[in-house]
Amino acid sequence: MTNLIQIDRQQIEEGLTPDLKQRLLLEVHATLESTNHYLKQQTPLMPWHAVMATQQTSGRGQHGHIFNSPLGGLYLSVTVPFEKNKLVNAFRYTAVAGVAVAETIDAMLHKQVRLKWVNDVYDHQRKIAGILTEGVLNPEGTLAGIVVGVGVNFASTIATQQIGNLSQAVNAHQVNINQFCAAYLNQLAVGLSQADEVIVDRYCDWSAIIGRHLQNGLVITQLLTDGTIVLSNGAHVAVGQKINFMEGS
Repeated sequence: MTNLIQIDRQQIEEGLTPDLKQRLLLEVHATLESTNHYLKQQTPLMPWHAVMATQQTSGRGQHGHIFNSPLGGLYLSVTVPFEKNKLVNAFRYTAVAGVAVAETIDAMLHKQVRLKWVNDVYDHQRKIAGILTEGVLNPEGTLAGIVVGVGVNFASTIATQQIGNLSQAVNAHQVNINQFCAAYLNQLAVGLSQADEVIVDRYCDWSAIIGRHLQNGLVITQLLTDGTIVLSNGAHVAVGQKINFMEGS
């Protein structure tokens, strides 16, 4: 298994599409506090600057939750391009990354996963990946860049009732972390080139969120392009608000 988790920047770059290979600047580190934090400290923030670490000492998820990041996981953050002077849709970037992770797992490990609103990837009832999208402001208070980080329990030993990993599938298909990383980056680039409506449709395909029942008896009828959920009574639930799904729905 050790040879499958050894990061090789050259092998990653060889797996990129020619266009992305020209644009991407990839850094590889043995250990970082957090790949997102590292990128956010860079000045200036350049599109397609990516940083990858073999482990993180202070990995973070949404709302400041701890994301355990031992050896064997994929910890990767990318500064993604965005249109200046235009209202930024943060959900767009989280959704693109989520779909890219799900499609990479499906294509390379032949494993079906699902996206949990908003930013988690699940294998049945166990979380195997998380996404953290963060904006970075310049001294004037305007947006200087957007960083999208992913943490995937690729071949780590993490295994609890709530947390799973992909090690069995990784070992069975002999996919190494470099091949997986390159495939993810290629999928990310494709997703970022698509319209918001297309991204939401792809996200819904992987999340099966439409039609899910909540504990209060309401049903999710629509997902808007900004990540807002529309319920059967017409109410809207914005990203960041808590909802309780009915078990088994």
